[in-house]
Amino acid sequence: MIPELTQLETINQELETSSNLTRSDLLERNLIRESQEAVYRVGSTNGPGQQLPFTKLYLPMACTGILEPKKAVDETHRAIQILLPGTGTTFSVAETLCDVAGTFHGRKSKNRGAGRKTSQSLLAQVLPDGENFRVASFPTDLPLNGMGTGAPFEFADKTGLMLVLRHVHLILAHLYPNRPVFVVGRSQGGIAAILYAQSCPDVAGAIAVNPPHPDPILFDFTIKYLEDKASILADLLHAPGVSLHQQSWDAYKTFTPSFDYPAHPSLAPILTFVSLGDPFNLFPEYAEAQKEFAEKDEKNQVHILDAGHNLWDRKQEETYQQVISLHAQFVLTQLSSRQ
Repeated sequence: MIPELTQLETINQELETSSNLTRSDLLERNLIRESQEAVYRVGSTNGPGQQLPFTKLYLPMACTGILEPKKAVDETHRAIQILLPGTGTTFSVAETLCDVAGTFHGRKSKNRGAGRKTSQSLLAQVLPDGENFRVASFPTDLPLNGMGTGAPFEFADKTGLMLVLRHVHLILAHLYPNRPVFVVGRSQGGIAAILYAQSCPDVAGAIAVNPPHPDPILFDFTIKYLEDKASILADLLHAPGVSLHQQSWDAYKTFTPSFDYPAHPSLAPILTFVSLGDPFNLFPEYAEAQKEFAEKDEKNQVHILDAGHNLWDRKQEETYQQVISLHAQFVLTQLSSRQ
């Protein structure tokens, strides 16, 4: 293990045994670094794009950072969720997770697609009547991605990835104590969420959206597809200017085949979403492989949707509402089982 990971492991052990660390304590120990940098929606062709209601909080020891909602966390936020992006491109798509974070955090979006007919937040609409429930939500960058671009290459292997996620979990548990923690990710972030649920018994659950599958045939299909389409990746992702990021892409190709999550049981419930229209996973056996993964462990479940690449695209209102509803039901079920 490289020295940086050994140091991170030691710090995590200290955080696990410490109690009542305040934000001031974490700042003094250089475990967090606050920033007033503005956060913008990515993929805009006209300037920096829409400014989003988040601030950047760097985690220097883990060589990454999280986006903190400007809306305060209060007693109605009954859980924490760490939202993880995919990797391998020049844009950190952590910022595109802000829509999901805002939905669960309780923000009422003013431009959540056409035809809005209610002043309620989407979360309030999909919850049972009388349910007062929100989730404090924090988009987080993975190693070699966005705020984590400067991480050592080894931070992206399984050991490094789990130590980084553990650090994020522990920091948020100190900042916002006494709340169960869920890990939620799409693509490579989905694999990270699954691996974490298989590794850490104190996580409440994991949600994975279109996680790559390590089966060599399926994985090689994804690699070839993306590299063949590299010149038009911006069109596929609907993100002007995006392309493959060589270091992050190399890490994706190097480590993902060893993330053999289908062969291991989980310590916490896992919900997997599969989109039949995701161009990166069009190989016919992908959905079947994810169904098989879910059926092997009673803690796992899968939902297969006839939809496109991004199940978290709020402009696709019907799909977005369906996914958010299933996501919320999963979280509520886990919270109820812990009471």
